[in-house]
Amino acid sequence: MGVDYSYQVYVPHRAVGRFLRNVAALSRNDGTGTTVLLPDGTEVLLPGTYGFEAGRTVEWADVIAASSFDLSPCFPADAPLREFDAMYGGTAHPWPDGTVRYSVAYTYLMVFDGSELLPEHSIFDFTPATTGQSQLFLRSPSIRRTFADLAMSVGAPLCLLDVEEDFHVVVTARDRALSIRVPGPCVLWDRGARAAEAYRELSAEPTPEGRWIIGPDHPGYAAFAASVARHSGVAGTVTPPR
Repeated sequence: MGVDYSYQVYVPHRAVGRFLRNVAALSRNDGTGTTVLLPDGTEVLLPGTYGFEAGRTVEWADVIAASSFDLSPCFPADAPLREFDAMYGGTAHPWPDGTVRYSVAYTYLMVFDGSELLPEHSIFDFTPATTGQSQLFLRSPSIRRTFADLAMSVGAPLCLLDVEEDFHVVVTARDRALSIRVPGPCVLWDRGARAAEAYRELSAEPTPEGRWIIGPDHPGYAAFAASVARHSGVAGTVTPPR
């Protein structure tokens, strides 16, 4: 049984076009593309397919909770990305700025309505295709930093990393980068919380006594760190409390 880890970014509706263009800018262009027609009439070309079909034009309203965009996001080099390329090959690509970036293909992008937590927001969910790539999403500092920057580039109020545990990792919240060091301590979001209640708590500084948002001093944190290592097969990506 594999793992499917994902980065989830809550994007204001007013910033969807800008966010899609930023996603396009970090994605590898292999000559295929999907045109997204936004409600204001503007178009954004995403490199990659939609529902595994190339050359389509899709209206924004039709992609909510429907099929996925199939992208190849590329990330600045770090040790886990180089190791992944050495094992599997074909992920290193020259970038226009003269650097080499590493792709994670396919990464499926689905879009959901985020209004249960934040009205007038959409959730962009980025999930890689294989267990090995999900493990890479967890252990790569470059990937974590890229999604943090992507979220903050459009003022997204929340970016979470879902590692299929009782808690999500809070990568960014509002204009704060909270859990971007890998390995490192994390701020956690209890999946059992009422979303709005957890978000209100997150707006304050997390404390050891937090009910829905917890930090490394919380009694449940060590069990989370151990469970992530056990289920992901990747040790040391979360720092347990001393």
